[in-house]
Order: sequence, then structure tokens, then C-alpha cells
Amino acid sequence: MSEVIQAIFIQSSDTRSTPKPHTVYQVEVHAAVRTWVVWKRYSEFEKLHNQFLKIFPSHPPPVNLPSKRIFPSTFSSPDKVEERRRGLEAYLRGILSSRDDRWRQTDIWKEFLAIPVGRSLDASTMYTSETWLDEYNDMNNMAREVRSLINRRSTHIARNEISASHNCTVQAKKLLLTLSSRLSNLDAGLGGLHLADGETRRRQDMLNTLRDEKDALLKLVNSGRQEQELLKQQSPRRANSVSEKSMTNGGGGNSAAQDFGFPASSNGTQQQQQQRGSARRNNTIGPGRAFGAAAANQLAKETEETRGLDNEGLVQYQQQVMKDQDLQVEQFSALLARQRQLGLAIGDELETQNQILDELDADVDRTGLKLKFANKKLATIK
Repeated sequence: MSEVIQAIFIQSSDTRSTPKPHTVYQVEVHAAVRTWVVWKRYSEFEKLHNQFLKIFPSHPPPVNLPSKRIFPSTFSSPDKVEERRRGLEAYLRGILSSRDDRWRQTDIWKEFLAIPVGRSLDASTMYTSETWLDEYNDMNNMAREVRSLINRRSTHIARNEISASHNCTVQAKKLLLTLSSRLSNLDAGLGGLHLADGETRRRQDMLNTLRDEKDALLKLVNSGRQEQELLKQQSPRRANSVSEKSMTNGGGGNSAAQDFGFPASSNGTQQQQQQRGSARRNNTIGPGRAFGAAAANQLAKETEETRGLDNEGLVQYQQQVMKDQDLQVEQFSALLARQRQLGLAIGDELETQNQILDELDADVDRTGLKLKFANKKLATIK
């Protein structure tokens, strides 16, 4: 029994140079428990469409395939490639969402989407050479996203934002769990590719590097949990110390006003006023310059990411952080675009259902009129 496909997306395209320059489209297939990616050319979509027309000549697919342009070529225009990508996505999603499942039950549809049929999922046969590299690149992006979450968590901890830092930790742990499982599948899939020895060793080194990165990120996440616990313990202590200081200052004022039956000396009053004035100045202008151990205590503490970096390394690190933030913005924009597509699809479906209900209502009215006419004829005959 094949897996039930829940959604299909074509979110990107790529240009390949072998055997000759051509464009391939990334078909992302979402099943109940897993997601996989297949890369297809337009000619493969065209072949699938022609096979559907041959099998079901009276029932073409619900959405037309984007037309093929001979001149000018689609390959030379990014706008036309994007237009074709949207058309191909609408073509596949139209077949998937259609009430008529005759196209989805065919073997050519399951073969086109690489749906496992009648066998258990085997990671060793899950990938091809190209899809293996695509999966590896996706996992690298996931590792960068985890590191970006760790950096944001450090910022939240420095600002004493416990809830935000905890959310970053939870998201990072979820991504690390996904990364671990997909890394195991990728390692098992490498053995089933039957590549050359040199290429196999190169990809194994890539996996080892990614595995080391995953272990380092896991240590950073766990160390961050200890910082969060320490921050949670320090927060009530700080609140208690602030309240104690306020109580002490209030009590000090009262005791200073007491003279225990003796008149207060003017010198003592002047000294107290001078002390209060100097305290106000210190609170206003802040601490002065510090030397020696006091200056060392005021230096910013090193983090795991910045320890051992020189000025050039710090600049590169900040640039990498900004790149990670830009990547997150792009991913968020893609997520918003996907949600918009889902909203449009739901709106179209609701409009179709309303139209069907209106037609059904009209049919019921016509049937009622026909029944009344038939009853009148029966009454006349009787």
C-alpha cells in the first residue's frame, strides 16, 4: 500500500549543465509522516500528461499543463521560469485535490512522485546522487538556523528575557532532533548510491563534519539551559536584594532622625548631607575609571562563539550572523507566501462548494415543479 500524499509544493528551480543546459524543478512531496524531494524537468511533466491523456482520453487532468515555448525559450527568462513553476505546481496540486482519483491511482503518478509502493521505507534506496546532495544542503541550512537560534538566545539571556530565550532553546532542540534523524537516513542512504570510492569518501567526510557540527550545537544548547536556570535563580534574588535595599534606606532615614534624647550636632548633620550628595552624584554620573582587577571585572565576558576570534574574525562572525538573519527573513517570507497560497486555495474551494450548493438548490426547485406538474396530470387522469 502506497503512502497518502497530503500536499505538493514546487518552491524553487535550478539550472543544470549536464547533459546540456536545462531547468529542473524541485517537487516537494509531503506525506503523513515524512517529506521528500524529487527533481523533474518540464519534459517529464509533459510525458506524464501525455500518458494520462493516453490512459484516460475522455478525462483529461483537471488543470492544464503550462504550454511549451519554442521561441523565445523559457530557459533564458527567469520570469518565464517562475511562471512555468507556478503552472506546474498548480497542475500537480489540481490532480492531488481533485475528487476524481483516477489519475492518482495510476502507477505512472506514483512513479513520478517516487511514492514507495508495497514495501517498507528503506533509507538505502531513498536517495539518488542529486537528491542526496540536496538533502545534505538542506541539513546544512538547518544547522545554520540552529546556530542562529543559539545566538538569539544569548541575546535574550543578556537582556534578561527568560521566555524568549526558552522559546529559542525549544526550537533549537526540535531542529536538532530532526537533524539527527535525517542525518542517520543520509548516512544509510550513502551506502546505497554505489558511487566511486573517492566520491564516497568525500561525502563521508561531509557527513562527519556535519555530525561534529550537530554535536557542538547540542553542547551549546545544553549549556544554554544551565544559563537559563541560573538566570531564573538570580531573578528572584535580585528582586529580594532590591527590596532589602529599599527597606534599609528607609530604616536608615528614620534612625538618622532619631537623637535618643540628645540634640543632634550640626557637624553630624553636615556630614550626612555631604554623604547623601556624594551618593547622588555617584548614582547620576556612574562609576569612574577603574584599574587593575576592577577593570578586568568590568570587561564584557567572552562567549563560546567569540572566544579565540580576533577583530577580523569578529567581523566575519557578525557578517555570518546577519546572513543567518537574512536567511530567516527569506524563510519567513516563503512561509507567508505558502500560507497565502493555502488561503487562496481554500477560498477557491469554498467558492466551488457554494456554486455546487446553488446548483443543487436549483435542481431541487426544478424537481419540485416537475413533481407538482406530474401530480396535476395524475389528478386529471383520475
